[in-house]
Amino acid sequence: MASPFCFISFILPLAIICACCPSRAAAIRFETKADAALVQSICEESQDPDFCNRTLAVDPRVAAATMDGLAMLSILLTIDQLQTTSDTIASIHGQTSDPVGKQRLGVCQTDYKDALGQFRGASSSSDARAYWDVIDRVRDGTNKVIDCENIYKRDPISVSPITVDNHNVIKLSELTLIIVDKILPH
Repeated sequence: MASPFCFISFILPLAIICACCPSRAAAIRFETKADAALVQSICEESQDPDFCNRTLAVDPRVAAATMDGLAMLSILLTIDQLQTTSDTIASIHGQTSDPVGKQRLGVCQTDYKDALGQFRGASSSSDARAYWDVIDRVRDGTNKVIDCENIYKRDPISVSPITVDNHNVIKLSELTLIIVDKILPH
């Protein structure tokens, strides 16, 4: 499994560079419906096509979505994941007696609160078709989740109880960036 550092150091800059370079794939217009072939191509571009097929591709809202709607949908799926994980963190925090574990979960609570704020802002930006702002907010929100994951890599090193959730947010963020890249003019 790719580390979160790989995502930040490779995928995000790559998405931004691709957004700035001419491409024939940019011929997809805002009005284009997100048909099954398009969604499948998005899934194939992602680092985890199976995850994409289990989340984005099966969402019933995809069939009626334009490219703008697909960007919004991917952001909303990420917000749902962030909220669910925030609730999980609160539950685990209440059951933890270890001081280091409590401190780490407290950091994650703050990181997830900040990430939720960034993705809610990305939703507003997506609604306004301000896709460069969406990229910035997705990057900043994803970095907060990575910070939460990385706190468990400090002494004493341990496994985060929400590693799977953290990686799901990262994968959903990647889907948003792939979609936005297809929307932006090249």
